[in-house]
Amino acid sequence: MVKRVLMAVALASAFVSLSQVRFEAAGSIRYQFSFPEPQHRWMQVEATFPDLGAAPLELRMSRSSPGRYSLHDFAKNVYDVHAFDLNGRELPMSHPDASGWTVNTHGDVVTVRYKVYGDRLDGTYLAVDTTHAHINMPSAVMWARGLDDRAATIVFNPPAGVRWQVATQLHRGSTAFEFTAPNLQYLMDSPAEFGPLVIRQFSVGARTFRFAVHHAGADGELDAFVRDVETIVKQEGAIYGEYPEFEPGYYTFLADYLPYAMGDGMEHRNSTVMTSAGSIARSRGGMSNASVHAISSRSIWTVPIRRGVSGWPKASPSTMARSFCSAAASSTSLRRLERLAIWWKPPRPTRAGWCDRRRR
Repeated sequence: MVKRVLMAVALASAFVSLSQVRFEAAGSIRYQFSFPEPQHRWMQVEATFPDLGAAPLELRMSRSSPGRYSLHDFAKNVYDVHAFDLNGRELPMSHPDASGWTVNTHGDVVTVRYKVYGDRLDGTYLAVDTTHAHINMPSAVMWARGLDDRAATIVFNPPAGVRWQVATQLHRGSTAFEFTAPNLQYLMDSPAEFGPLVIRQFSVGARTFRFAVHHAGADGELDAFVRDVETIVKQEGAIYGEYPEFEPGYYTFLADYLPYAMGDGMEHRNSTVMTSAGSIARSRGGMSNASVHAISSRSIWTVPIRRGVSGWPKASPSTMARSFCSAAASSTSLRRLERLAIWWKPPRPTRAGWCDRRRR
């Protein structure tokens, strides 16, 4: 009996050691976002893929985005693509289809540099100008087939002479401009706003909520807006009885209220994107509708949606499933989520007291 126990312990230790070796050998993918000429509305991306085997490196741009129901073929905005080895020598690349590039022969490390054009400020695309960068990751990140489970480090490099900060659901890294994601799925589900942001924060019980906004309004309008955000969040907590745990330690509202923004709202695992050409003094509905998904999808329908995800097992239940799976369980649960959000849209502002203020 003792021999069997010792053998089991030895085998378990060996398995753990091998697992650690494999994890350590699979190095983190590193992305750098830079803005040499923001006035021309493009972003420079440098992606470094370490610890590669001998197989061809298949690079892809996404065709769809978490939470969207249509194809967008983001490669259409990507250009000037080049690959380099560890010594800076350029590597030959092929372009087998509209969304893919392949480096057939390479060493252990490959660095890919490319540009992405972006001038649409909404929850789907990239938007770059001299005042900020609004980044939906599938529109900007080139990924490698077969490396989905690797962690990623993302570094945001601001344009010269500006004081920008980053707001995102990505995990904080070693500096104010460095962030991490545990895998490709989480990275793709993590939009970022990079610019001269104003950030307000409040807590409800043990949960922390941040409101990060780029807007053209007055501070008093923003303060009033954030107070209304807090009342809606409290009402949603009362409706569902609890809040989910947010992995970064907080939930973030990413908002752009600018004259050239598209009217849009897009919920993610630990954040929500809101864009509008309207004034922050008057816009409320998008925030109310989008934020409810974070609570309902992760508190009520998590189990059936998780079971329905096909091919993206680590995806956010509330968003990734909609773009990437076709299982009946997921589609049924997601339809229920949408109906629930629509059904609660009128009662939430009423419970929060917005309607009474409008009547006065």
